[in-house]
Amino acid sequence: MRRIGIVVGAASLFITASAGVSVGAPALDPREPTTEPVAAHHPVFERPLIAVAHRGASGHAPENTLAAIDVAHELGAVTVEVDVQLTADGEPVIMHDTTLERTTDVEAVFPDRAPYRVSDFTMAEIRRLDAGGWYDPAFAGEPVPTLGEVLDRMAEHDLNLLLELKEPELYPGLERAVAEELFDRAEWFRRNPPWEPRRLVIQSFDWESVRESQDILRPVPHGLLGMVPEDRIDDYGWAAMINPNHRHIDADYVRRVQEAGMEIMPYTINDRATMDAVLGLGVDGFITDYPEVGREAIDDLDDGDRFGAPVPPAPPVAAND
Repeated sequence: MRRIGIVVGAASLFITASAGVSVGAPALDPREPTTEPVAAHHPVFERPLIAVAHRGASGHAPENTLAAIDVAHELGAVTVEVDVQLTADGEPVIMHDTTLERTTDVEAVFPDRAPYRVSDFTMAEIRRLDAGGWYDPAFAGEPVPTLGEVLDRMAEHDLNLLLELKEPELYPGLERAVAEELFDRAEWFRRNPPWEPRRLVIQSFDWESVRESQDILRPVPHGLLGMVPEDRIDDYGWAAMINPNHRHIDADYVRRVQEAGMEIMPYTINDRATMDAVLGLGVDGFITDYPEVGREAIDDLDDGDRFGAPVPPAPPVAAND
């Protein structure tokens, strides 16, 4: 095995600012051209394995809420993944589905507004929704957060961010709107040192959107969600990551991605046996609803024992999970 199975939460190898924010390399000005490679690759072998908290710790709290981010932090996650879309008035809002009924009480609050598309509601209207009660009454009243609120909460917790541009073809200008939120928060352009997980990565299943976002935010690493055919991996050398469904990969594919200078963090893995098997393929991490289980799998990883092990079958999941 080429990696050491550790997760870095807080290390003595970097400076901690008075506000509690770790300081790595200095922030780059995202508005200025950069002389660095677009993806600003670091050697992938130097970074720790990580279990990325999917939509926050969504196995324990309502997905894509501040509560889920808080729980992820409490469970020791170092990186959180969330999804961003645009409201009718152009506000970047955190939501996975392109409609609101699965994870809010929109049908009760706005009974005549079907089909309940995110893009049909203003942020003020979405503020009236309960995004927690569907998961558990203990979370009743949890609001749908804006991207800005998520960025601020994650900065408070010193969490890293894997941000998915959700269905950008439905939201012209999504890439620019996300960039503007980041421009207002210079701390998100701070680069972590290469022995820590990346500070910020923006990804999407829409690879043209990823490229557009990369052109706007050149210092920020970007990733491709989904399975890039092996014979096309080199065409996407500007990207920092390829993050496919874990069911579609083997050790050869993982090695091919890494040989191209990219990291690979497959989604969404929730059972320990599959975590162990996917780690055995040599991935750089994975995305999970249960970050504490993922951390245990990484901590327990034996050097070489599971390399190349077959990935066991897992229950079906929805597309774009």
